[in-house]
Amino acid sequence: MGHWSHIGIRAARDILVFATGYLLANYVRFTGLWRIEDFIPSIFAGAGTLVSVTYILGLYSVESQRRSSFRTHSILLTFAFLLAFVVITLAGFVTLEFVGRGFMALGCLFSYPVLLLSHYLLYHKHRIAPERIAFVGESEEEIAEYGRLRSMCPPGVQLVGRIGIEKDLEHEHGFLGKLRNVRSLMHQHKLDRIVFMEKRVEDYSSRQEFRRLRYLGFSCCSVISLCEKHLHYAPLHLVTMNWLMQAESTSRDFYFSKMKRFFDVVTSLILLVLLSPFLLIGMAIVRVFSPEGPVFFHQERVGRFGKRFQIYKLRSMRTDAEKGGAVWSSVSADSRVFPGGAFLRRYRIDEIPQLLNVLRGEMSFVGPRPERPEFVTKLARALPHYQERHMLQPGLTGWAQVCYPYGSSIEEAKCKLEYDLYYLKHAGVLFDSLILLDTVRVVLGGGIKHSKMANRYSADTEIVSDDLDDPIEEMETPSSPAGSSLMPQTA
Repeated sequence: MGHWSHIGIRAARDILVFATGYLLANYVRFTGLWRIEDFIPSIFAGAGTLVSVTYILGLYSVESQRRSSFRTHSILLTFAFLLAFVVITLAGFVTLEFVGRGFMALGCLFSYPVLLLSHYLLYHKHRIAPERIAFVGESEEEIAEYGRLRSMCPPGVQLVGRIGIEKDLEHEHGFLGKLRNVRSLMHQHKLDRIVFMEKRVEDYSSRQEFRRLRYLGFSCCSVISLCEKHLHYAPLHLVTMNWLMQAESTSRDFYFSKMKRFFDVVTSLILLVLLSPFLLIGMAIVRVFSPEGPVFFHQERVGRFGKRFQIYKLRSMRTDAEKGGAVWSSVSADSRVFPGGAFLRRYRIDEIPQLLNVLRGEMSFVGPRPERPEFVTKLARALPHYQERHMLQPGLTGWAQVCYPYGSSIEEAKCKLEYDLYYLKHAGVLFDSLILLDTVRVVLGGGIKHSKMANRYSADTEIVSDDLDDPIEEMETPSSPAGSSLMPQTA
């Protein structure tokens, strides 16, 4: 089940609670469903506002479980509810010319407490009713993964123990039994799911047992599928060629070649008009804080299938940013960024010129961020499957950008790749729409903080190449006159 499926279920529940509360208020206030067909449009306008704002505020996502307390969550939910209340009231006046105060008060009374209770249970679900799982395996690699799962178990998951294949290790702490007894073990330990490494299905007897379980209605899946469900990224050490082939098994040609391109063209034209005041403000900031250089800069990046193109941005660094050679780029405390440039980067104003790249078909609104050619070469040597992110059109925003902050190390580049690979598998119109809503939250919040990124499920990165002293993300070079190349041509 993909990210958008989880969001859809949670949003549908909120819409149902909100709409039911106001329908009940109509029944109580007027002792019957009075003119209900006239009220339905305003009720669902309010419900749509509620779920949209709730999602933008991050209350449906994994991030909501990282908040320090439910108090913060409830304050944000109350804000979303108040906006929905305003919308339903205004829509009611437009469609009915009046909306009774008693009706509106009753609607709030019936819907808000139930919404709050529903979100309380959602917020604490990973502690109140975690998914009980057992890990199947006994090879050295599987035991290592089992230990990793025990120490980094995703929120909402409770690891009960391990199920072996042939060896009987009753003395081992957490050992539940053998795979041939898995059905009785699932009943005995009240397991919701068993998980295994993908290599385990290569064993005939294990594969047969997993198939029997599925036909009997028991849930079983690979560890990477468990991470996709609960963490919404694909841990790189678990990605296999078989997983990548499955990610490509669903044809999405119509969406990628037709629908997405149509959306990109129309939306980029609209946003170029709507965001032009912010672009002018950004240009003024560059001219005031760094008058010695040009306002815009362009840089060579790698696009879909390795095709190179020139990306456009507002300049946010000094013109001598690389006089001492390339260094790691950072979103904060970077001495090369002039004061106003930090503001441009924080609120993504420097990215507005990339709408021209979207309009020209070199980029899309949603996709993996395009990278510089020399960094692509080095990262592809250091990180397995890195070139897979070039199977899709690069994006102005993306799943990695709304889930993870600016990268400044190989480890962080690996983390962003894990989100990109998840997007590669689950990309679609609904997922892209949710990412655009996430982008609103990230921009208004001034970016993602590193403090939220602790306790990731991953293995140590094996660096293949040690020639990795260059920055990975968003590095600028001194801008040159229009038409000249900023980057050295690579072979």
